[in-house]
Amino acid sequence: MLLLYAVVKFVAYSGWCYLGLSLIYPGAARVTFAMKLGALRWLLGLLFGIAAFMFMGSISSDAVAKTYVLLYTPLRAIEWTIMVIFTWRTTRVEGLVPSYRLVALWIAGGMLLSFVTDLASPEGLSGKFCVGRCLC
Repeated sequence: MLLLYAVVKFVAYSGWCYLGLSLIYPGAARVTFAMKLGALRWLLGLLFGIAAFMFMGSISSDAVAKTYVLLYTPLRAIEWTIMVIFTWRTTRVEGLVPSYRLVALWIAGGMLLSFVTDLASPEGLSGKFCVGRCLC
């Protein structure tokens, strides 16, 4: 189950990165580059997820949903912003200034995608929230 979750995250992140590249940096939209970005995003999620797990402690069952949203929303905003910065620095095209609106939509969509793909986690498949054990 955990392997399925990891694969779902990687494929979803790679696809989202390809879409973002296509819209924001059309000249850089290559499947191989999108897969590298997807892997980077997956690794960021793993690192942030481990950090969240280590610092969370125990959570009461009535606070799990609230904690999940309050914890992972800012973490995912940070992760997708890191992705934007990394992508911008590696795809600089002379004279191309990315649309801030498209960038903001890509970040917001990436955050939403991160939440939706948590449904493939072992906890998500059993109808629970994966607080502290998600691949952000």
